Amino acid sequence: MLKKYLKISIISATIGFALAFVFVEFFSYKVKQELYTYQQKKMQIQSLADAYALCIGLHNANPSKNRKQLCLDIRSKVFEEVKGLEGSYPYISFYNKVFN
Repeated sequence: MLKKYLKISIISATIGFALAFVFVEFFSYKVKQELYTYQQKKMQIQSLADAYALCIGLHNANPSKNRKQLCLDIRSKVFEEVKGLEGSYPYISFYNKVFN
């Protein structure tokens, strides 16, 4: 009786570890696939954020209606890009939510 339960436990543990290993490898593969484009998109968003900061600084130094509108357009573009970033990369979003 004890041998039967020991055998069931060992087989269950082996199957569990094998499935966990397959899941981790698959998840790692998918994250690596998304990582390059995710980093490129993040750098683009950072560039837009920097442009927005410069625009605000120029607007504060020399206010004009056109410059204010330009700053608002850049800000809305940054918000759109960040929103799109979260939905476009599901595996990296999952990784960031779970492990950060």
